[in-house]
Amino acid sequence: MSTVDRQTDPLAAEDVAAAVIPTRNIVAGRIDADAMKVVRRLRRFGHSAYLVGGCVRDLMLRRRPKDFDVATSARPNEIRKLFRNCRLIGRRFRLAHIIFRDKVIETATFRAAVDNHGDDLLIRSDNVFGSEQQDAYRRDFTINGLFYDPVERHIIDYVGGMEDLARRILRFIGEPEVRVQEDPVRILRAIRFAARLGFSIEPATYRAMQRYRQDVSRCAPPRLLEEVIRMLRSGAAQQCFQLMWECGVLPVLLPEVARFLARSPERGEEREPGAGLFAYLRALDAGERELLSNPVLLAAVLLHPVADIMEHGCRPYGLSGRESAPGEIARLLLRGIIQRLSLPRWQAERIQQVIATQFRLRKLRPGMRAPRVLLRRNYFPEALDLFSCGVRATSHGRRLLRQLQRATRQKPPAPAAVPEPGPTSTGAKTRRRRRRPRRRPGKQAGG
Repeated sequence: MSTVDRQTDPLAAEDVAAAVIPTRNIVAGRIDADAMKVVRRLRRFGHSAYLVGGCVRDLMLRRRPKDFDVATSARPNEIRKLFRNCRLIGRRFRLAHIIFRDKVIETATFRAAVDNHGDDLLIRSDNVFGSEQQDAYRRDFTINGLFYDPVERHIIDYVGGMEDLARRILRFIGEPEVRVQEDPVRILRAIRFAARLGFSIEPATYRAMQRYRQDVSRCAPPRLLEEVIRMLRSGAAQQCFQLMWECGVLPVLLPEVARFLARSPERGEEREPGAGLFAYLRALDAGERELLSNPVLLAAVLLHPVADIMEHGCRPYGLSGRESAPGEIARLLLRGIIQRLSLPRWQAERIQQVIATQFRLRKLRPGMRAPRVLLRRNYFPEALDLFSCGVRATSHGRRLLRQLQRATRQKPPAPAAVPEPGPTSTGAKTRRRRRRPRRRPGKQAGG
């Protein structure tokens, strides 16, 4: 059976022999020592265990993996018995987290594909255990379906992932339209992987992404928010948002941003649509994005739509009201995002504050002092992070940024709270009430 046949017929996984490929591309020193401990201990007790997924892909591409995952024949309760530092999590996906001092090694039992009957293919439970062949076929992309045996030092490939790695192609395992309907978040994952790795998307995969893009709204909102944040931290945020716009998923996920991009020709912009927004995203990609908070990342995306509404009004964005203050405009835009992505309200409030502060900082000139009350705000460091991103995006305001950074380091202490006067008008000291001592548990009265 050919590689293409295996990809389009996952049910035949049990009848297909794996391609066992010795490799010297993976340097042993790049493999996490704790992940090796997990693999070796599982094998010592008679279980199969491999490194799997993104860590294998990144090792083959000579990239540094962010984390290491293990797939094993051991069931979750068996894993927990072998590791005292193990915690089982998840309902939809039952996983074992093996916790070390500064990391978690995610360990999953081999799973089989779920048989979905009827028209609705959306997977709501995925705790059907299976063989390693079945586990390879239930994964999303061929480049993520590789197993690596770190003891024997060879790749186990059931799905043609090595070929697609060499050709730098992103392809679904199995029928693309089925895989997208099973879990529409795979559309966002495909965009993130293609942007981050610089891979092209296989045509049938791309057509399925476009056809079922509306199904993204059926996914759990926290998962969608997590994917957006991952895109913004990926180092390829500009390319991710460009791909979302081109394949039509951005109006489903973030219609507020899509309306801004769609309005670029109406505003008579001669540059590419949303040039200012994409400049900010490129600045995020070039900066220390891992140090930025989620509100700063999302504020970088919403800043330009807010500025556009301030200039042209709410009507083009389908919003009611005549708000002109940037914080209030951000609040209107965030109402839909709170519902669509389950954005925590404290983060939404912080985004409002960070965006509103940008317009206050833009009014300052080098040599002007920033208001002391602004420097004391607990959100000012995050506002300065976004302002710094804007400086990198536009190459303007470097002197002012250095001045604000110095002022932040030298900001005056907040004034001490003044105690409220007591109940007497003269301010005389009141007598403190004595508390009755607590009776110790188990002690008899009078004993």
